[in-house]
Amino acid sequence: MWKIPSLRSQPKLVAVEADLVLVAQDAARSKSGEGGLYGALQAQLVRQKVASGKLGQTAFVRNGGKRLAESVLFVGIGPAPSPDAEKYRRAGAQAYSKLSTEKVSSARIQLEEFQGADPVVAAGAFAEGFLLASYRFDHHKSSAAESQAFSLTFVVSPRAGLTQSLSAELKRVKIVAECVGLSRDLSNEPSNVGTPEFMASEIQKLAKKHGLKCRVLNERQAASEKMALFLGVGAGSEREGKVVVLEYSPKKPRKTVALVGKGITFDSGGISIKPAANMEAMKHDMGGAAAVVAATFLAARQKSPNRVVCVVGFTENMPDGAALQPGNIIRARSGKTVEIINTDAEGRLILADLLDLAQDYTPDVCVDAATLTFAISIALGQHYAGLFTPDQKLQERLERAAQAEGERLWPMPLPEESLDDIKSDHADLKNSVNDSFAGSIRAAVFLQQFVRKGQAWAHIDMSNVAKNMGYLPYVPKRGGTGLLVRTLARFASEY
Repeated sequence: MWKIPSLRSQPKLVAVEADLVLVAQDAARSKSGEGGLYGALQAQLVRQKVASGKLGQTAFVRNGGKRLAESVLFVGIGPAPSPDAEKYRRAGAQAYSKLSTEKVSSARIQLEEFQGADPVVAAGAFAEGFLLASYRFDHHKSSAAESQAFSLTFVVSPRAGLTQSLSAELKRVKIVAECVGLSRDLSNEPSNVGTPEFMASEIQKLAKKHGLKCRVLNERQAASEKMALFLGVGAGSEREGKVVVLEYSPKKPRKTVALVGKGITFDSGGISIKPAANMEAMKHDMGGAAAVVAATFLAARQKSPNRVVCVVGFTENMPDGAALQPGNIIRARSGKTVEIINTDAEGRLILADLLDLAQDYTPDVCVDAATLTFAISIALGQHYAGLFTPDQKLQERLERAAQAEGERLWPMPLPEESLDDIKSDHADLKNSVNDSFAGSIRAAVFLQQFVRKGQAWAHIDMSNVAKNMGYLPYVPKRGGTGLLVRTLARFASEY
């Protein structure tokens, strides 16, 4: 775990020492010269075209705040007032980035700086972006620089009556950052370290720490569960695959939510081997599993009223003499048979068996997340993950959860005609089609065939948002993003 900056709230009557004062600079107040002690300085920066209050824009003034600190950092928050928490999240990330560059170790900000509809929510989002932007994955470096210790203090007027609620919000935000960091850590581990055994072991340790049930199935046990598709994908690997069932249950659960995730710890493509270029990124092909595992821990630590059952499968997709071959026919746990057309369409195979296992827990809803297809990137770029469900109300619930967390889902179709495309002449289904049309849709329709009658289900294809999302300031430019952890945890708690 990286060294997370410390957060605290402090009554305004108590003096707080800090290297820097943060000022949330909105566009309107900047032009008018309003803004308390630093209003005149803001107006001067606007006249000099140094800062305008534009969202994410920063202006660092050294020795500009002698009365309170050595320096001042103006962070643009765009138009205000605004109830949009995401803009504060991004502003917080930009603030961290600038403080890190300037090697500032402590900063303070007054709660009154936030012009949102709810100052506690705005401050929490700002702190969340600040923490998420501080993430580092460098423990494999032999000479990694020691992480700088940051502290961010929110100063609250006692008259506002918000001290306790802000303190609770900052504690919540720290838990969120830790769980998003867990997802990133799992995804970023190189495949020689982040093996199926490693992933299962790490989840077991965390389950014990936080009081969750955890069951790990080895390949022999998976065989007894008739998970031949899962086992087939890993048949070419020397490393044993693992199925992990992580379960959180409050005393009187309101509903049961199943989260299912694909965990290919390295995807070579198998016999249908991938091109060499960028193959190192295939260690991230377990981004779906990382997201649902972290979301389960987040829901648990936030005391979700719902039971959450998380089912993930970790394995490698490698080519050797035992590997799946195109043309093979395998019987899934559900009883359906699948003809293998392309061994690089392996994610849907393990998800088919995992979905069937998850439904044994009689969930009220089942949501799977996976880095499933490159086709979703062609369709949606990197701005939206693809959401597939035949249930309009479920779609709306997931979209609301994503919107509340500043994350993005885009509804995609599940046309009946696509089922004809994946019917096999020799088996019930085939896992791929030898053309380039509608790859993400066909994959989703394939998964739909393993959803039992009456089961509420949604599939999220997150291949395009699981790694290398440099345009979001609180997400690393390289490596695992941790995106959708917050959305899935919120959904699991609110369903």
